[in-house]
Amino acid sequence: MNKMIGLCLNQVKPSFRLASTAGVTLSLCTNLFVSSVNAASETARSADSFVDSIGVNTHLYYQNSAYYQKYEELIKPKLLELGVRHIRDGGTRNLNGYLDRLKELAKQGIRCTLSFDPRTITPQEAVALNKELGKDVVAGVQGPNEYNNSGDSNWVNTLRNYQQQLFKAIKGDSATASLPVYGPSLTSEDAINAVGDLSNSIDYAAMPNYYSGRHPGTQGWGFNGYGSLKWNVDLIRKYGGSKPVVTVETGYHNTTSAEGHMGVPEEVAGKYYPRLFLEQFNYGIHRTFGYELINESNDGNNLYKNFGLLRHDGSEKPAFVALKNLIRVLKDPGPNFTPTALDYVLSGNTTNVHHTLLQKRDKKFYLVLWQEVSGFEVNARQYINVPTQQVTLTLNTPIAKATTYLPNKSTQWVKQDTNPKQITLDVPDYPMVVELEPS
Repeated sequence: MNKMIGLCLNQVKPSFRLASTAGVTLSLCTNLFVSSVNAASETARSADSFVDSIGVNTHLYYQNSAYYQKYEELIKPKLLELGVRHIRDGGTRNLNGYLDRLKELAKQGIRCTLSFDPRTITPQEAVALNKELGKDVVAGVQGPNEYNNSGDSNWVNTLRNYQQQLFKAIKGDSATASLPVYGPSLTSEDAINAVGDLSNSIDYAAMPNYYSGRHPGTQGWGFNGYGSLKWNVDLIRKYGGSKPVVTVETGYHNTTSAEGHMGVPEEVAGKYYPRLFLEQFNYGIHRTFGYELINESNDGNNLYKNFGLLRHDGSEKPAFVALKNLIRVLKDPGPNFTPTALDYVLSGNTTNVHHTLLQKRDKKFYLVLWQEVSGFEVNARQYINVPTQQVTLTLNTPIAKATTYLPNKSTQWVKQDTNPKQITLDVPDYPMVVELEPS
């Protein structure tokens, strides 16, 4: 994985930017949530659809890695503890018991998205592999990963032909036809321009969106919003057209001394990581795969080895804890249902306060609030103090009980209000979840 910051999906206004005066009207228009000073009801989204949008990258068949050597005692237990339902890995044969591990994880509720490469497997072999695993194991099929860096002097034609043949082969077999096919992931704007339109050979456009140490809601750090989510989505449209988008790689490394692709300290990444998934969910990104589960070595000076949610020894970084707790608070597996609306107003100091409104099947609402601001100045390599902001939540929908959680710290509630009409909240720069039980 070449961590190209030029392909850092910038967030298109992931959560809503809230008015600092009266209240907020939220609507979704061309994948963009916008705010208004007029208070109105907002229709929630399924809490479990957010949880299902979260994935993580792994390398389960890398023989010299912790993924292989410590699979039973570390990797599998930590995947289950994290609570994600999706991993992204390589489409390869049964190296080192790889396929058996994918099947085992699927029995525990973790399905895989596999990326296939023309150097190692033909489209017909990819179909056979997916049939062997079955749809209970495989959630998606992706074209080549970063093939523009393969050294193939004819890489554009090779990639285009392979993606077209892979799509045709997957869709041409009744056993695999329902699997979504993701496009290739590329590492530069020039590579995307060179490949051209692939929209007829994909179900989803695939993009890596690294923020180079900037916060998930960054508006970019160069000309025309370079590096922002909007910039990256607009760029991936050049090959994906109007097809929906998945993020196949994103995240933060913790080598703060690195140049180029900048890093952030672990505690800052712990605040950014859950916000990243919320921001992308709000923007309409179908699924987001964080990179990656565990550091690839103990070398703290190599940025490419320090993207993990876990340290190399398996100990949990703050980002792992924050994501694990957020999933535990919001998960709600079960059949599809139609979420309802909540009538409420946010007022007070709402500058840079973003939110996501979710609902579970028991009709409880979950209003997630956070400050979408920077916590670390990457060029100066300095922490930024972010005080909480006082926000008033006015509830026009009758609520029997409101329970507030701070998942970055714990899954235990920190405050409860009975029959509230207004609640004063001190919103931090990490997610605050307010559970609202209707009367």
